[in-house]
Amino acid sequence: MNKEKKRKTWQFPWHYLESFIISISLLLIGFIIEWISGDTIIKLPGWPVNLILILIVISYIIIVQNFFKTSIVKWFSSPQAAISAISILTFLILLMGFIPQNDETTAGFAKTIGLTHVTRSWPYLLCSLYLIVILGFTIVRRFLPFTIKNFAFFLNHAGLFIVIVSASLGTADLWRLNMQLVEGRAIFTTYDNNGKSFNLPFAIKLLDFKIKEYPPNIGFYSLKDNKLIIEKKTQLVEVKEGNSKILGNWNIIIEKYLNGSKKDSLGYDTSNAIGAAPAAYIKAVNQISSKEISGWVSSGSFNSLMKPLALTSDIELVMTIPATREYSSDIRVFESMKEYQDYTIKVNEPLKVHGWTIYQTGYNEKMGKWSKISIIELVRDPWLPAVYIGIFMLLTGSLYLVWMGRSKQTKKIKNNDMV
Repeated sequence: MNKEKKRKTWQFPWHYLESFIISISLLLIGFIIEWISGDTIIKLPGWPVNLILILIVISYIIIVQNFFKTSIVKWFSSPQAAISAISILTFLILLMGFIPQNDETTAGFAKTIGLTHVTRSWPYLLCSLYLIVILGFTIVRRFLPFTIKNFAFFLNHAGLFIVIVSASLGTADLWRLNMQLVEGRAIFTTYDNNGKSFNLPFAIKLLDFKIKEYPPNIGFYSLKDNKLIIEKKTQLVEVKEGNSKILGNWNIIIEKYLNGSKKDSLGYDTSNAIGAAPAAYIKAVNQISSKEISGWVSSGSFNSLMKPLALTSDIELVMTIPATREYSSDIRVFESMKEYQDYTIKVNEPLKVHGWTIYQTGYNEKMGKWSKISIIELVRDPWLPAVYIGIFMLLTGSLYLVWMGRSKQTKKIKNNDMV
């Protein structure tokens, strides 16, 4: 009786072992190139060179798949090759979620091998190109003859192909610029992360900058440790007129609250002037000794000092600076001196104008709610519609597979009922 010979490694047809060895080797080669190249950032070609390159790759795949039917060509369109390539690229993408993608704040070995800038690294480039080639061969192999049965397969693989190509090669055409708006001034000059200036085809004028704040809080401050005391049993008191709460051995009562104030000879009075800080008149009663201490407490601002209230030689009551709840900018976009339109942009509520997406990103934090400066980011990604098309194809293909599965199940149930 003849025993079946055991298949040797690297003997065609290649299986999962060879496929994962190739994928992992590409990943390691990418790490080595990244380590050798140092701080050199990959610069992919922009439009229209990137489109020409991908058309050349597609043409090459079509020719090879149809006229060179070798074992390695068949392997390129195999499930083993696809699964190994997707697994390695997914592994890289998962690392992005665990490692901060910032070369300035993250250093060490992770930065050396490109894990702090994954999408601009050699490992990501090699693994992406490898997966693009494999998907290309797979799509061409199953595309002809085109049948309804292959429709969902084509949508899923072609959709993934378009998403990866658009997200990878499209990065060269991605513009991410910063602009500092000054109230009352029309500005059309923006800057990239390297400080290089660019002129936009339109100008933006800041009409008004607004901030909504949370109420400040009152808490204990340790003069001995020079820090705010926040423990499980000692929380902060929200500053609201009439509010009271037990902090440690003290009953803290907010008798009066001024959202904006100025200091005078009698204490604090209401003020709407620039830099007017919140202030509260507080009564603190010791629960053990019945000692009562009253006085004004203020968080201060950029042009006024903070005012604590001493309870003991080591403990003071202080007011925290109000935290920002929401900030927005009223802007005017000029296409010309006479043609303009007004908009409002907020954090997480970007504005799309002339192919640019405008995000509210910051302001003059020293001035706070009196800031006359608004910082925005302008992003232009011409390949984004292609990414959306690819995602739509993926979803359509998945829904079609679900529908096909239900149809087969229904037919099976009907056949069993007939029997």
